[in-house]
Amino acid sequence: MSDLAILETSIVESMDPAFVKKTLSELPFYQIQGMLNVRAIPLPPTSAKRGLILRSAETNHITSLGKTQISQELGVTKIFDLRGDKERARFGPDPLDIPDVEIVCVPAMSASSQTDDLKATFTKFAARGDECFVDFYREVLDNGVSAYKTIFEFLRDEVADGKGCLIHCSGGKDRTGVAAMLILDLIGVPDEEIVKDYALTRVGVEPVREMMMTTRFAPLLLEPEVREATVSGMSCKPSAMRATLKMLREEYGGAAGYLKDRLGFSAEGVAKIIENLSSKEA
Repeated sequence: MSDLAILETSIVESMDPAFVKKTLSELPFYQIQGMLNVRAIPLPPTSAKRGLILRSAETNHITSLGKTQISQELGVTKIFDLRGDKERARFGPDPLDIPDVEIVCVPAMSASSQTDDLKATFTKFAARGDECFVDFYREVLDNGVSAYKTIFEFLRDEVADGKGCLIHCSGGKDRTGVAAMLILDLIGVPDEEIVKDYALTRVGVEPVREMMMTTRFAPLLLEPEVREATVSGMSCKPSAMRATLKMLREEYGGAAGYLKDRLGFSAEGVAKIIENLSSKEA
């Protein structure tokens, strides 16, 4: 069975422990104490910035050692939190005392679309296959203009100086996955690399899968009318990202078109971001 096929394992089923252990012990994953699903966004192997642009799940349980790992070992100078105010209030804010790291809260969904009702959120993923993910990620693209503009301004203006960043939401799959998709599509990373990067969240959350099933998402999984939609919404199937990439190119002109037409970057600004993320070490 291929790695991508393994990554389609349902969230209600356990993954092969040997596969999980091996995958999490290797790049692109990093083991940061108190954090989950931390990994480098797969920039080209020749890029001098490879390993400086990271993605993860929420940071609110990071330990003192984890803070040191993030700032001193991984070179992170900014953390972009894509969660909304209601999420931060409910599940915990980013720690504000990570040495030499600035926390930037940039919700990827509009205030009107934020909700404490997880049932309403997961209902969007009821029985429509990849189409429901495409619709949701289109919504994220349209609502996340300010958030993604802030991230790409960093990639244009600051990453050239050797500064790194961490992008996260709650699980590090959807809003963070859209950010990673935009970055990777912009610099021409092959689709299958983008798809694998998205699908790796499945193994990234495996260490806390049982806990999630019995705590945060237990009420939804116990309701027959929303269980299937919840399981679907928590998946990260490769086909969903392939369909989303198709939508991105057909409706937005790819990441470059999105940056120019929706985020307001000039052609020169887009070219600078591509250069920053693709260039070799001088």
